[in-house]
Amino acid sequence: MEDKKKGMTRALSTALKMEKDGMAFYEETSKNIKNQLGKKMFLSFVEDEKRHYGMIEALANGLNIGKELKKAGPAERIRTIFEKAKKDIDARLGSDPSDVEALKFACRMEDKGYEFYRDSAASASDAGEKALFEKLAREESRHHEILENALTYLEKSGEWFLWEEGGPIEGG
Repeated sequence: MEDKKKGMTRALSTALKMEKDGMAFYEETSKNIKNQLGKKMFLSFVEDEKRHYGMIEALANGLNIGKELKKAGPAERIRTIFEKAKKDIDARLGSDPSDVEALKFACRMEDKGYEFYRDSAASASDAGEKALFEKLAREESRHHEILENALTYLEKSGEWFLWEEGGPIEGG
């Protein structure tokens, strides 16, 4: 662990705000979404945003976050949520129009996060910041992919239930 404080760069400060806003959005959306499977997915994203916030804060405080950067992203947890839902017939509930709008908004939010982290990684002069922003860009991209898959399926079938036979979330 490093002794010196790294300090809060503008990019790190913006990233903290984005993650805090993301936590609030996903928390609120999880309360308002009609389907239990959707609630679980959004609550899972709250946990991802909390983890992101912690990594950003730790790096700003000069801590070594190498172990955190190597941990797997959101795909495995999301896959587990949907696999558990397979066993629960109640998960086969139709969607509500507001659920679709929440997914569309979340997709746009994740796109903006991805672009910010991608650009921040490209312009970072500090290796630790660059590595963190690259990881966060990958995770934001993965969130978008998960949301887009759910949205596509919802708009096609009117149901939340995904992944009958393997499905769109593969890998990590």
